[in-house]
Amino acid sequence: MRSPDRRRFYALLVAIVLITGGEELWSRYIPNYMQALGAGVLAVAAYGTLHDLLDAVYQLPGGAITARLGSTASLLLFNALAIAGYVMVAAAHVWWVVIVALPLVMAWESFSLPATFSIVGDQLPRGERSMGFALQSIVRRLPILAAPVVGGALLARYGTIAGMRYAVGIGIVLALIAAIVQSRSPGLLEGERTLSLRESLADAAQLNPVLRRLLLSDILARYGEGMADIFVVLYVVKVLGASPAVFGWLVAFAMLTSIASYIPAARAADLRSRKPWVALTFGFFAAFPLVLAFTHSVLLLPLAFLCMGLREIGEPARKAMIVDLARSERKAVDVGAYYLARNLVVFPAALLGGLLWRVSPTYALLAAAAVAAAGALAFIIRVPDIDRREQRA
Repeated sequence: MRSPDRRRFYALLVAIVLITGGEELWSRYIPNYMQALGAGVLAVAAYGTLHDLLDAVYQLPGGAITARLGSTASLLLFNALAIAGYVMVAAAHVWWVVIVALPLVMAWESFSLPATFSIVGDQLPRGERSMGFALQSIVRRLPILAAPVVGGALLARYGTIAGMRYAVGIGIVLALIAAIVQSRSPGLLEGERTLSLRESLADAAQLNPVLRRLLLSDILARYGEGMADIFVVLYVVKVLGASPAVFGWLVAFAMLTSIASYIPAARAADLRSRKPWVALTFGFFAAFPLVLAFTHSVLLLPLAFLCMGLREIGEPARKAMIVDLARSERKAVDVGAYYLARNLVVFPAALLGGLLWRVSPTYALLAAAAVAAAGALAFIIRVPDIDRREQRA
């Protein structure tokens, strides 16, 4: 077994900052870009649907490729595929090219998730994994605070099409720098234990029984989230009468709450037990739509969005728990299978939320809270506290 080398973990953090920052410059403005290239509403909807579908189905092949090539080499491959997609987007003169490029553009965002889990699991000892995932989550979110503002300024200054091409061009440069950083990190040419694609996929569904229980709880919590989240802006702006600017500030407040919670919660999870923090995060998935449903004044919205931000409080602990429960030589495959199952099941949640929304926005939010609460309850009852059980042993 390879000895841990934190330099690979630090190289991963640098790559995440660079690539995420580059994508956030332009990815949120893709609908504007497509419409400027002549796309209609249905074409934009098709882009969004394909994005969500690829995010689900890419997880398992991403894990299998990582198991075959090793984490560092696979991340370089995913980065190269993404760069090819960025070039297609920047060079597009008709809207359908943007959709054709999407499978390549998504390579880093979705293929790489099992590889990042594998690096944290392999390069950090068990007692530091929650903190490792906390740092990873922070560096992934920090660019979101600034990059869309810079991208929006580019579009405002140069127009939608030219501004997008400048923004994507900057993203390409940042992705190339990330590739250089990762190519210089240890592990690329070392004897990394790998599996053939046949070996890695042969028993991909054979997850640890406790990991399956965690997966079920996660599916319920995320299904509740999916039923409500896309309609939150409508509830805040249309039902409560807040301005879009107020909504933007509330989302920023929620994100800052998440960032502030990561380090102390991850540290506590590493020192004592992961289960209470994962239970809390699932609980806040239920609390957010519940509090929002009973919020009838704009003045009370910060309380609801505080709950929204605290949904992330146990995310580093949950990810660390996944790595702890994954098979040592098949971490990437188990992570890929976990996220494939979760994302495919959760995929249609927004449709159910939309049907309930047509009946009543309050009913939709309460139903979302009930489904997420079932996930939290299932986790508390059915998932054992592995850390304390090992401490007793």
